[in-house]
Amino acid sequence: MSSDEGETVHRGSYLLYPDDVSSDTMWPKDTDLAVLVLNEPIPQHNHELFSSMWERATHRICIDGGANQLYDFARSLIPHAIVGDLDSLLPHVKSYYKDRNCVVQKYDDQDSTDFMKGLAYLDSKLEHQSNNCVTVVFGGLGGRLDHTLHTLKVLFNSHKYRNVVVVSDDNLTFVVPKGKNRILVNSQVDGPACGILPLAGETVLTTSGLRWNMHEQESSFEGLMSTSNIIDSPSVTIDTAVPVAWTAQFRPPPT
Repeated sequence: MSSDEGETVHRGSYLLYPDDVSSDTMWPKDTDLAVLVLNEPIPQHNHELFSSMWERATHRICIDGGANQLYDFARSLIPHAIVGDLDSLLPHVKSYYKDRNCVVQKYDDQDSTDFMKGLAYLDSKLEHQSNNCVTVVFGGLGGRLDHTLHTLKVLFNSHKYRNVVVVSDDNLTFVVPKGKNRILVNSQVDGPACGILPLAGETVLTTSGLRWNMHEQESSFEGLMSTSNIIDSPSVTIDTAVPVAWTAQFRPPPT
């Protein structure tokens, strides 16, 4: 995210595939990359993307059973840390990574989830300068519904001071804040389908760059919600009264 004349600019998938064509699509200057792996299978069609992000990352963290998923995906990739209450971490996976100098950090606190524990651990390594780090999360929006909703909740609760994007099997998702926003679209991987989810409460939306734009349109979880919309432009603008989730189809190039 960056600010440009009162507008928040979101690089979106350009954080995964930086492009030196313009300053907007380049990797943001003086910014770390953290990759977090949650306890969901890493899709094989994301193999090249995941391996590239892992290699670029300054911080590589598995969240509890996410270590099992990484182990199954590619044993040559070693995390810096495994974090959580560790109730899902398989003993042989724990031993494998500990033997390779991976930190295994157990938190017994049951008032926070493993995802929250992982972000707290990351903050401790960033010395709480989380605005200077882009966090790419693999998993968290598939599987159990309560896990999915919690992932979205964490995104909303932390969006003011943390730049997080979530890569799932078919989507790229992040929160856009209150006010004017511009989302950069990479037509090679983004869309065409997209949605704007008013999960923080009723809002009023004005958009451009979509097949079905809105002008001062009330939107809420119980009322009108823009789903199955279509991206029709190299950038999408969203002016919103409260934070909303942006989610778009995500199509990594075939390996």
